[in-house]
Amino acid sequence: METKLTLNIESDLVQMAKSYAKKKGYTLSNLVENYFLLLVKSEGTNKPTITASVANALLGSLRAPDKTDYKEELTNSLTEKYL
Repeated sequence: METKLTLNIESDLVQMAKSYAKKKGYTLSNLVENYFLLLVKSEGTNKPTITASVANALLGSLRAPDKTDYKEELTNSLTEKYL
């Protein structure tokens, strides 16, 4: 069952969030709901749980330098993780 929620948020932030959501193919409600899910699921754990929709919403939000060798970065990361 869905419930309507009223939030007081700075209007500039709301506009930026709406623009971001639209660019990523989500509604602002989807983003807020997924963030709340992330918070609730990660409570009591050391690592937050990231859902697929949250991961998709974050896709492309970080920029690496133009000459980044992704295969090398992945290799280094996996080596650190499993050694």
